[in-house]
Parts: sequence; structure tokens; C-alpha cells
Amino acid sequence: MTSISTTAKAVRFGLLAAATSIACTGFSYAEDKPETFERIEVTGSKIKRIGEIAPTPVTVITGDGLIEAGVTNVADLLHKMPNTLVGLSPETTNNTVFASGLNNTDLRGLGSDRTLVLVNGRRFVAGSPSSGAVDLNNIPTAMVERIEITTGGASAVYGSDAIAGVVNIVTKTSFDGLAIDASTTRPTEDGGEEEYASLTFGSDLGKANFVTNISWSRQGQISYMDREFLREAPIVVRNQNANGPNDPQAVMWGYGQQVLASYSKTGTFVSNGTRYTFSDDGQIRPMDLGQPLPPLTSGRVDYLGGEGYNFAENSFIKTPLDRINFFTVMNYDINDDHKFTMEANYTKSEAYGESSPAFLNFRLYDDNALLSPEAAALVTAGESKAGAGVNVGYLASDFGNRKYSQDRTTARLALGVEGALSDTWSYDVYATVGHVQADTEWYGEMFEQRFYDAVDVIKDTDGNLVCRDEYARANGCKPLNVFGRGQYDEAAYNWVSTDAIRRSSIDQYVAGASVSGDLFELPAGFIAAAFSVEYRKETAETLPDPAMREGLLFNNQSQPLYGEFDVTEASAELSIPLLQDVMLVQDLTLETAFRYMDYSTSGSDTAWKVGINWALNDDLRIRANRSKSVRAPNIAELYNPSSQTFRTINDYCAASFRNRINPDYLDNVLANCAAQGIPTDFEPSQDWYGSTRPGFIVGNQDLKNEVADDITLGFVYTPSYLENFSLTVDYWKFDMENVINSFSGGEVVKYCYQSSSLDNDFCPLLERDPDTHEIVNYYEKPVNSASSITSGFDIEANYRLETSFGDWGFRLFSTYLEERSFNSTGFADDEVKEVGEQERPRWRHRFTTDYTYNDFSAVLTANYRSGTVLDNEWSPNQNNYNDIPSYTTFDLTSRYNITDALQVRAGILNMFDRTPPRQPGVYNQGAYYDMLGQRITLGVNYKF
Repeated sequence: MTSISTTAKAVRFGLLAAATSIACTGFSYAEDKPETFERIEVTGSKIKRIGEIAPTPVTVITGDGLIEAGVTNVADLLHKMPNTLVGLSPETTNNTVFASGLNNTDLRGLGSDRTLVLVNGRRFVAGSPSSGAVDLNNIPTAMVERIEITTGGASAVYGSDAIAGVVNIVTKTSFDGLAIDASTTRPTEDGGEEEYASLTFGSDLGKANFVTNISWSRQGQISYMDREFLREAPIVVRNQNANGPNDPQAVMWGYGQQVLASYSKTGTFVSNGTRYTFSDDGQIRPMDLGQPLPPLTSGRVDYLGGEGYNFAENSFIKTPLDRINFFTVMNYDINDDHKFTMEANYTKSEAYGESSPAFLNFRLYDDNALLSPEAAALVTAGESKAGAGVNVGYLASDFGNRKYSQDRTTARLALGVEGALSDTWSYDVYATVGHVQADTEWYGEMFEQRFYDAVDVIKDTDGNLVCRDEYARANGCKPLNVFGRGQYDEAAYNWVSTDAIRRSSIDQYVAGASVSGDLFELPAGFIAAAFSVEYRKETAETLPDPAMREGLLFNNQSQPLYGEFDVTEASAELSIPLLQDVMLVQDLTLETAFRYMDYSTSGSDTAWKVGINWALNDDLRIRANRSKSVRAPNIAELYNPSSQTFRTINDYCAASFRNRINPDYLDNVLANCAAQGIPTDFEPSQDWYGSTRPGFIVGNQDLKNEVADDITLGFVYTPSYLENFSLTVDYWKFDMENVINSFSGGEVVKYCYQSSSLDNDFCPLLERDPDTHEIVNYYEKPVNSASSITSGFDIEANYRLETSFGDWGFRLFSTYLEERSFNSTGFADDEVKEVGEQERPRWRHRFTTDYTYNDFSAVLTANYRSGTVLDNEWSPNQNNYNDIPSYTTFDLTSRYNITDALQVRAGILNMFDRTPPRQPGVYNQGAYYDMLGQRITLGVNYKF
């Protein structure tokens, strides 16, 4: 503990500005007199400081702020912050399997892997083997004391992954009593219901205290059929009246349930220009196609209504998620100067998903014994040549939708000892271990070859129905009748179907120690310092089902993965007071940090930070920082197992392709082809041209660290003449190099030969036959080829007004995106300008007004994103739906304390039921728009 007489200045800047809360229920002010304050560690620095004077921008969300927002998951509020994009969420993982139900956050839109999430200042185990991002489902909202969001590179303090910044979730450390909390959230339309229940208890036992929370939540599924704006989707067709150069080639035709006619629930094929299908009893008849739409841009004709595949019927926008959390924190005072700490948490989450029934295509021959004579005759008439059969499109709805579950268990234990070494020096020693077990199970998957064998049926010499293939018969094949509904034999279905499982595990081990305190005194004050060391090891493993490894199922072949790395790190921070109480300088401090990292995979690297914290007077503080941050490649990027793929690719060394090459790169292409000894008249064989080429998707153990140079420059204004007001404005810029990116086989060929020489990232990914010169293999692996620049402004304003009829609070948080460019290769014509496109609006605002009177409080929140476009490189001849209007939603929540122990809550989220703009490529984007619609939330909290 430290006694100081300048506390009012420190706390005024700290609490009102440097770490202003955008979601708190009130502000604290220090009286203008000497008081005693505890030094605390603020996110962004390991130097313990008085109050919350942060050298870098820090935004704080309180635990009350989560309640006021009407959310039961930390991620739900983070996703609404203007400086954050949605990483993964139940609204964005509905069409994925391995990431189903995950909740990540993405500061600045630089990617979830570049946002470091800490719990009480320490690392947390990743949620998936394919990423280093933390699953926020593991953090129960009832345990959150506050969330500190530091934007700007923080690798010098925390190491890898902190390129965009740090989200530090600070949990409650003490609680005396017991609290029960329950809530329900109900959309006014079907689907998406949420339930939540929580029990928190703790006690102060003298030298020891603990707080424990057990919580349960359930989020329901929403299908396209549950929402009109999804059910009646926008339909894009080819413009039949496009005659001039500015006439759009694609136009939005209208809205409806688009149906694909080439698949039906009982099987369909074409004969003599007519599409046929089977009645439920298996009889052949012409198919009801519905109303034909104009041709799509691809030339295909879809329909409204009819018996084909209805896109809306089999699509979902929110993954159902069940979650159970156990989280406990304990502190034990060894003596007055030393304390033992323990955190333990266990989370079990289950995400359930489903998608459309399997799309199956197979050849049907006219001697198939399952066919009636009429159907056999139509097959014969539909053959391109005798005995060729016809192609059947079958939507396997008889067997139900494809279903899967993602069962994820997370366990973590953190132990530490912290305390005082002297009056001015403190220490912290800790170790954490984390484990994730993620099991993904598919239900009713089909063996590909077994299905083909089972539907190809003949009669044996005794007149019995049997599978045509003798080898299949010997292995138990039974005829499967898919022509109609309910016509199949259960034993036949059991032979072609199976449940499959993929098991994944992640382990993280961390041990570290830090000391912080004052070194010596300068005229302007003491030099504060912090020194730390840390060791971390991470492993990840996936083990697919044997049938998946062998590629026997209709889904993609998957191979086992195992990878690991360890890193040893050391860092130092200095806070050097340069001037104090001179003209135009109340306080001027230099902030520096340096970190050395030694990875077992990507080698050694360094990160650094230098900053200025300049208080001109009580009203105005200026801060500036520049830093170098890094991100080491994750296990999946390094060790992803080899899996085969097939692509149609162009050979840039072929003489016939030369006139299709960008003239700016033609000389490079010719020189590089010649350097490989390829003749100028080289031409691949017709066989090579006539087929897709095999290649491999694989990890890259030669990856280097990503590097970011970032700058922040801003001010904090707390005018003396306007009490309870603060304004912060910060400019920020991230310049990233060596960004990890992956390329298709065709892109690998293109960028290999367009480069100035063969010494590039792409040519090593190609293999040619030394005799024929034909490309025989390519590797789609991640490389450090990309770069990006992202810059903008953050604006945060806060004002609190106390009146005789209640207290009012007004908070505005805005982000203005100035620049976002991304270049995947380094070639000038590959640079993409993304500002103003759907993912990156120019402006995002969150404005909150709160009102408190006695035992009642209410909060009105507006969330705004400016208008955008689908494509910045759009031209009038592309389409007529590029512009996307701005989008605003309003939430209203309230609380009332019936007694000191009992509180009730009610709210309306998306109170005006705003749907996404009903445009192609926009209407179903859950990462940017509210897909649930208006919903009512009710809650109760009782404390004993």
C-alpha cells in the first residue's frame, strides 16, 4: 500500500478517462485530499500503478454492464463493440462442424488469432486445434468483475497473439453469501429461445476467501423457415435485357423459396427432355417443377415451389448450444505480505447442428430390378447411349437431415503465489494447466461405395433382389430402394449408414514469474519497472474415425493431426518520469517494454513498445505509443495433415496460355519458365488438360512469425468546467507483414511464375515431371506472403448528470475505419481495399443512455453501422444490388430492486424488430446483423 498526495489527479484521469467504462452504472471520484490507494495491474502493462492510469487505451466493461445488456455470454456483448468484429459464434458456425458453437472475439477485424484473451491476466487454453483463439463460452457472466479491452499491439508485455490487443477478463475474487440468478429470452417469432440459471456462493473465512459459480444455459436453434426474411429470400437471375455496357448482368428478380429441380426427395432424372420423379409408392411420374425462374447467372434454371430441393427448408442460422460452467476462485493469506491464489474451472458445452439431407448422385440402369417396366422404359429413352444409364439426383430425406454434435469439455487450473518483496516491490509466481477435449460425432453418415452398390439392384437366378456387384454381395450388401418414401429395408439402410466420430484434444502448460516496483528516483519521480519470464507448451491432436481417414464416407477425407510447440520468454518494462509540474507539463512519462521469445518452431523473435504519457494539466492528457508485435504460427498452420484435393489449373508455361497472362508479368513468366528448362513451345498433353489435377492440402513447418508495426496517438479530455464529463480520441494504425495466407493450386502456379524470380514462396509448392514438364503435384499450404494496413479512430465520450428526479448517464463509443487494405501476395494488382465493404463499415457506434431513480434503473442502447457495399470494385454492368443501407438496432433493459435481496429484470432486445437488409449476400449474414429479431428478456436475482 502506498500513501500519496496527488491522488486526485491520478484517479481523475484514470477512472474518468484512461479506462472509462462504457458499460458501468456509475463513476467514482477521489476527494481532493491525501488518501491511501492500492497499486493494481492494469491490462497493457505489468507495472502496478496507482488507480487505473493506463499508458495505452483501455475500455472497461463491468459485470453490471453484461446484465444491463441482457446477455448471458461474454461474447454477445463483445460482438456489439464498435472496435470488434464477430469471430465465431452460434450465428456464424451453423454451417460448420468442427467449430460449431464456438464463441471468439476479433479486435479490429484482424482475426481472432490476433486477439489475445486472458483471464485474470493469464493465458487461457485455446478452444479448437485449428486456432489459438479462446472460446468465451468458458467464462460464466456471473463471475465477471470487469472486462478490460486494450487495443494496440501488446506482444512486448504478453507475447504472441496480442497483435490487435488484449481482452482481459477479471473475475470476482470475493463474495460473501449466496445468489441465485435466472433469466429467459424469447424471440417474438419461433426459434432461438435462451434459458439461463446461475448459482454463486462464497465466504470470507478470515485468512481465506473463495467464490464459486455454477451456471447453465441453453440457446435454441433457428431455421430459415422460422424467419420470413430468410424463408422468402432474394433471388438473383441473369438480366435478360442487358444490352448496353452499363446494363447489369445480374439483377435481383424478387423474393421467394428458391428450388433446385435436379434433386428430389424420391429421386429424379431426365428422359426425352422431361424431368421425372417417383411417387411415395415408387411409381414413376412427371415431376412438379413449380414456376420456372429466369436463368441464373450460371445459366441454370431454378423454380419457385415444386418438388425439388428447397434451399430455405434445409438451412439454419443459429446453432443450438447447451453449456454448463463451474468456476471457483480462492485466496489464502499466508501472512500479511504473501498470498496463495487458485482458479479452477470446468466447462462442458454441447452444440448440435443439422443441415440438409445428403445430396446423392448415382447412375441408374434400365435393368435395375427396383424399377417398374414404365420407369425402365424411361431410363432407356433417357440414355445418351445404350447401357449408359441416367444420372439420378436424390435428396435423402427419407433418412432425415444430416446431424452432428460437438461435445467440448474444458478444464483449467491456475495456481499462484503473490506478494510484497518490500515496500515498493511485489512479485507474482504462477502456473496453469488447461485441457480441451472436443468430440465431433456425425449421425447417419453414408459409406459412399456401399450406397452406390446398394441402389444398383438386379435379380438372381432364383428371382431374388440382390446387389449387382458380387464383391459387395459377399460383404453383406443388401438392396436399398430409394425410389419413393419408406420403401427401403432397415437392414439395407444399416449396411450403408454409420455414425462417425472425430476426437480432438488440446493441452496448454504455462509457468511464469514477474516482479515489479520502483528502481530509483529521478527529479520527476521514481522509475517503475517490471520484469517477467514465462514458459509455455501447447499440444494439439485430432483423431478422425477410421472410415473418415480411409475416405469411405461421402464427407471429406480427414487425416490425424498431431503438433506441439514450446516457447520461453523474458520481458522488461520501464515507466520513466521525465518531467513534472513545469510549464505545459503536469506529468510527462516515457513508457517502454521489450520482450524476447524463443519458439521451438519459428525460432527466436523480439517485440517492443515505446510510448509517451503526457498530462498538460488536470484537463488534458496526451498519449502516444508505437510497438512491434508478433504472432507465431499455430499448430494447425504448422502441422495440418496432408489431404488430397483436385483442382482445375492453368499452366502458365504452356504456349497456348501465353495470351491470357497479364502483360505486366509476361516477361517474368517467360524468364521463370526458361529457368526451369521448359521449352518455349511447351504444351501439356490432352489428358492433362482434360482432367482436374491432384494436389495436397498440408501444413507448413517453415512458417515464420507474423509481424505488426502499430501506432496509437490520442488524448483524454476531462474539462474542469464540466463535471462528470470525459472525452477520449485515439488514432490507431496497424501495418502487418508476413501474414499467413493459403492459396489454391491455380493461384500457386500463377504467383510462382509471375514473381520476379523462382526464389519465392510459391514455386517450392509445385512439382513437374522432369521428362514431360507437366505439373504432377501442387501443395496448398500456408505461406507468409500477405500484408495488410488497418487504421482508424476510436472516440469515447461519457457524461453523467445528477438530478433531483434521478441520475442520467450518456456514453458513446465510436470507431471510424480510415483504411483497410489487404495484399495476399505482394503483387500490386492483388491489393484489395476493404473499407466500406460489408465486413468493414466506415462507422460503427454504440450509444447508451441509462437512468437510475431509487431502486429502478433502465438502459437504452443504440447500435449503428454505416451503409456499405458488397464490392468496392463494383461496376454498373455487374449487378443492381451493390449498395447496402445503414443498420441500427435499439435495446431497452430495466431493473428493479423489490427488496435489498430481490431484483427483477425485463427488457426488449431489437425492440423495433429490425431485420437485415433483404439483399443478396446480405440477408443471411449473422456476423453483421441481428438475425433473431425482436425478443423479450426476463430475469430475477435473489441474494441470501
